[in-house]
Amino acid sequence: MIASARTGENIDKLFGFIAKIQRESRARIGTGVFNRLLRAAFAANPPPMKKGRRLKLFYAAQAAGKKDRPLQPPEFVLFVNDPRLLADQYKRYLESRIRDAQAYTGLPIIFTCRARTESRRA
Repeated sequence: MIASARTGENIDKLFGFIAKIQRESRARIGTGVFNRLLRAAFAANPPPMKKGRRLKLFYAAQAAGKKDRPLQPPEFVLFVNDPRLLADQYKRYLESRIRDAQAYTGLPIIFTCRARTESRRA
């Protein structure tokens, strides 16, 4: 789409697209739905082995956005066994599975991985 400030061509479409991106930036995927989505993605295409180890997902959630920012890309926090095991290729795969559920048009998807041990403290 080409927009022109001089002639005003497609300015309405441009502002419509900006409004759509703002709506998408506020969209959230519920934690339960998101965890089921990722578990299905992991089952359909397991993460690759890296030095004899495989990424293991414990749970995930969408990070809360900051209210004072009008446009913020969606951020997802993955609690995994070792964040270094998340390969870029697998990250892109997970991003495409997320976009199947929620498009997030015009926005990057940010992953934050946190290490979590399998054993829980009493």
